[in-house]
Amino acid sequence: MKKDPTRSSSKGFTLIELLVVVAIIGTLASIVMVSVNDLRARSRDDRRAADMKAYRDALAMYQIQNIAYPLEPTGAPITGTDTMSQALVSGKLLPAPIKDPVNTGQYIYTYQSLSDGASYVITFCMETSSLRDFTQGCNNQITP
Repeated sequence: MKKDPTRSSSKGFTLIELLVVVAIIGTLASIVMVSVNDLRARSRDDRRAADMKAYRDALAMYQIQNIAYPLEPTGAPITGTDTMSQALVSGKLLPAPIKDPVNTGQYIYTYQSLSDGASYVITFCMETSSLRDFTQGCNNQITP
C-alpha cells in the first residue's frame, strides 16, 4: 500500500480541535461556577432565616423572664458585645452570639428596642429572593 503524499502521517489533534475543546470546557466550568455561587448565597440566606428564628425564640424567653426586651434604643449592630447579645448569652438563652454568615458591609444584623423594651426590631439583608416571606436586599425585619 502506497502512502498518500497529501496526507500527513502525524497522529494527533489539530490546534483548532484543541481550541474548540478548551472553549467548551471553559463554558461548562463557568456555568457550574455560577450555579455553585447561587447555591452558596441561598445557603447563607437559609442560615439567616434560621438565625432570625433563634433570635425571635430567645427574645421571647428573655421577655417572659424579664418583662421587657433588652434595651438598645439606637439600633446597634449585633456584634457579640452589644447589649442584646450579652443579655441573651448571660441569661443562657443563646449559647453564643449569632452573627450574619458574611458579617461585613451591609450584611450585618441590627437590633433596636422600641417603646422602652416593649417591642423590638431586628433588620437584616438577604442575598436572594429564594425564601418565602423575605425579599432580596436589606428591607427585611423581624418583630415579636
